[in-house]
Amino acid sequence: MDIEKELQKQLISERDSDVFRTSYEREIDFYSIISRGDIEALKTRLHSSPDRRGVLSDNNLSNARYHAVIMIALVSRFCIEAGMDVLVSYSLSDIYIRMIDKARTEKEISDISEECAFDYCKRMHESMKKSVISRHVVLALEYIRSHIHENLTVENLASALSLNASYLSKLFKQEMGITVSRYIREQKISVATNMLRHLDDSSLNIANYLGFSSQSHFIQVFKKETGLTPEEYRRRYYHQSWIGDKDSSKK
Repeated sequence: MDIEKELQKQLISERDSDVFRTSYEREIDFYSIISRGDIEALKTRLHSSPDRRGVLSDNNLSNARYHAVIMIALVSRFCIEAGMDVLVSYSLSDIYIRMIDKARTEKEISDISEECAFDYCKRMHESMKKSVISRHVVLALEYIRSHIHENLTVENLASALSLNASYLSKLFKQEMGITVSRYIREQKISVATNMLRHLDDSSLNIANYLGFSSQSHFIQVFKKETGLTPEEYRRRYYHQSWIGDKDSSKK
């Protein structure tokens, strides 16, 4: 097969039709939701209008199967990057891919894919609570995770949970080993590095998206956490393989 010829034919066909693939940003957002364990966001996403998909096979069942396998493979790698044990993630993906392989209807494949997405998401959600004892800190972690795009402070977090700010600060530091502010900052920078590695958003857009007071403040915090400016980080790690040294950005 002449791959280049087929590529040009397909590009022309898709440009001349109303068929389009899910945008790269929306795709990355889907996997990020799962890897950060945001169960409610995943529910909303899965119950929204379905994404358009590329045609990987003229057979509808095969097309659904191929897309499901790709989704599972990417979910497993995003979750590894977010801290899931490599062996657990790969083994889990193998189990779901075997289930997909045995499926005989598109509905069955869809159900297995959704089950897989929720399984990984719930495991990531639970992993952050392993060392947490109190219900208040669990609620604080969940609130931070689901409101990471806002300008979070100890005061507004405590207010949202109907707690005293001093009490929450003391309890959080005792159980998590770091301050609330430090944890919020680390989580925001984690999202920022993911965006810089996979998306084309500017530093200003990322700063606004994550609720920083200004672009300069975002750059200052980012460099303090990673040792690099956002643009330096992007130049070094843009579209880098998911599996790598997670601490390499700090070297």
